[in-house]
Amino acid sequence: MRNDLECRIETLETRTRLLLGALLVTTSLALLGAAPSTETKHETLRAARFELVDEAGRVRGELSLRDGAPVFSLLDESGQDRLSLNHDAGGTALFIRDQEDVIRVGVAQFAHGGGGFALHGPDSKGAAVLYYDESGSLSFYDPDGNTTLRLPDEGK
Repeated sequence: MRNDLECRIETLETRTRLLLGALLVTTSLALLGAAPSTETKHETLRAARFELVDEAGRVRGELSLRDGAPVFSLLDESGQDRLSLNHDAGGTALFIRDQEDVIRVGVAQFAHGGGGFALHGPDSKGAAVLYYDESGSLSFYDPDGNTTLRLPDEGK
């Protein structure tokens, strides 16, 4: 039969091993980056793509490059692109799409200096377009693409 002193020594050795293990894990976590940096003023995070995901893990937003140009997009629950902000050599544009992926609202600033705002009908049929470069115009188009009204009227 073991004496009481041997049992106590064995218990102390077990506890010491557990404490050393806990100390080792805590120290390892601190060394792996849990300690804050003293130079956090100008941090840079770089990536080719950033994704915003919902609680189900579905991508609901992204900032990425498409054909070498930056694009920011917000997506609906089914993954359809509903709002996008694009910039390329041609200019910068904001597009709002409906559930059928049809652009219904577009706002653009073109590289040549002009800019505009367009409201499109269902299936991109018909539109109201406000455009400005050196002068402004407001145009309305029917579902077949024919101009129904243009201000100022070019015929006068």
